[in-house]
Amino acid sequence: MHDLARTLLIGTFACLVPLTGCDKKEPEQTKETIEEKVDMNLVDESKFGEPVHFTDPDEVPTEKLGNVDVGGSTLEISTVGLKQPNATLTVNIDHVSGPVPDTIRLWIGSRSGEGSVKSKADAHGDHWHGDATFPDVMTSRTALWIEIEDENGERVSTGMPIH
Repeated sequence: MHDLARTLLIGTFACLVPLTGCDKKEPEQTKETIEEKVDMNLVDESKFGEPVHFTDPDEVPTEKLGNVDVGGSTLEISTVGLKQPNATLTVNIDHVSGPVPDTIRLWIGSRSGEGSVKSKADAHGDHWHGDATFPDVMTSRTALWIEIEDENGERVSTGMPIH
């Protein structure tokens, strides 16, 4: 019994000793601005390179690609973004007529989708939007592909030229 009490006493003491610590205070830090830390007269601004220019969202090209028939549904397609390798294009899809698709997938590339990033468009009633990424290499056959599930549950896709 004494061994158990002694073991508990030693264990408790071993756990509490590290918690006592010393009351050493950290030196107070002053709030300095970057100008106070760096002598700006010694900085060579010519080595910074060109300043970054951000694109104004109103200047991003918007294009209406027109209507496309996919699995009995007619959809109006428009895009926002630059058409260049590895760029991401925002695709807006509006339902025009026919059955309203449950799911729309899209990609840019070949019909097979090989080497392309496929994405699922977000639905908002009869409007969808999603992002499609251009492949590394674009050819004259590169197209925007829209895929839906038709009334029979089969996936049907249609491509639109996108240059």
